[in-house]
Amino acid sequence: KRQSVILVATFIDKIPNLAGMTRTSEIFNIEALVVPNKKVASDTLFQQIAVTAEKWIPLIEVKEEDLSTYLLEKREEGYTLLGVEQTAQSVSLSDYVFPEKSVLLMGREKEGLPTEYINLLDKCIEIPQL
Repeated sequence: KRQSVILVATFIDKIPNLAGMTRTSEIFNIEALVVPNKKVASDTLFQQIAVTAEKWIPLIEVKEEDLSTYLLEKREEGYTLLGVEQTAQSVSLSDYVFPEKSVLLMGREKEGLPTEYINLLDKCIEIPQL
């Protein structure tokens, strides 16, 4: 049985990062990985890093212009919307207890999550920098 976690990487544009997330998603047996463009899976660099993980984890394509709608649909389906972001109300990853059904939204490299998406989330989770 898959973990009821959907990792949303719509804002991630670097192929090595998407490939790494694909491998990690497969290792943790999550429900699905959302990417900005499914064609990334045919990229040679992606394939070298992902090592066939894309064949074992469902990839869902959601472009940025469709992301708000996708997130709200998932909330209607009973998912808790979570974001990886440092905010005044963020909870540390080590302290957070994940609900049964979670959507985890990743931000842009270096820039994080746009404010309009933070406002859609149920909670922000902060990854401690060691």
